[in-house]
Amino acid sequence: MLQGPASSLPRVSVIIPTRNRLDLLKVCIEGLARTDYPDLEVIVVDNGSDDPAALAYLAGLDPARYRVLRDPGPFNYSRLNNYAAREATGELLCLLNNDIEMLSSDWLAIMVRQAMRPEVGAVGAQLLYPNGRIQHAGVVMGICGGAAHAHRLLHPDSEGYFYRHALPQFVSAVTAACLIVRRASFEAIGGLDEMNFAVAFNDVDLCMRLNAKGWQSFYEPRAKLIHHESVSRGKDRDPVGAARMRRELAALQTMWHTDREIDPYHHPQLNRFSESFVVRI
Repeated sequence: MLQGPASSLPRVSVIIPTRNRLDLLKVCIEGLARTDYPDLEVIVVDNGSDDPAALAYLAGLDPARYRVLRDPGPFNYSRLNNYAAREATGELLCLLNNDIEMLSSDWLAIMVRQAMRPEVGAVGAQLLYPNGRIQHAGVVMGICGGAAHAHRLLHPDSEGYFYRHALPQFVSAVTAACLIVRRASFEAIGGLDEMNFAVAFNDVDLCMRLNAKGWQSFYEPRAKLIHHESVSRGKDRDPVGAARMRRELAALQTMWHTDREIDPYHHPQLNRFSESFVVRI
């Protein structure tokens, strides 16, 4: 059981990049309104919304609780979050996708208590697809030469790999779809890399740089949320998006050797082409 009074928890600045897709953003904001946390700042970074309904919704948010920043430039996830982080007033930052749906009111307090540990860097939640199967349970480096989500598509009640998906644990990285980090640590490593990782792998690179400073990434499965993965932005199947993905994967391999080194939290006899923790043959 988690210990400590709620009043002892520090201020958290939640950062939500968004563009249009009011249907997703509204669910996310309503989930934050139901979140049981004593000191919460919500910063919405509008990346050029032009849908009248979305613009009206943003204009109608209570300025005492929500701040709306404008950045209409080309989509660069790292830039949007770095901009908001510079404006944030919280001791902790929560990077949050606009397609996250909260399942309970205590998710944030659960994650914050882990993020306050001095040896911990980025903290990630257990994210589920809308059908209830796992979308994220930590990140494994080196899968298919890059990085991939652990235990993807596993049912949370299944045994899986020794029930590892159900255990709080140190990992190499976690996804920024829902990630908490101390602002001081985020600033100490220069935030997200806007040049090399505009869209993909920016969270992985962030975690690896935090790890290198002695702030290890941590997966917290007791915080469970739904992630409507890539619903708002879509997949990178067009030629421009595919080329960008190749560049970002190459940058990840150059910086963190994911094409040849084994994740220290992943057994070397497990298949490096599977997210399911199956034995290599």
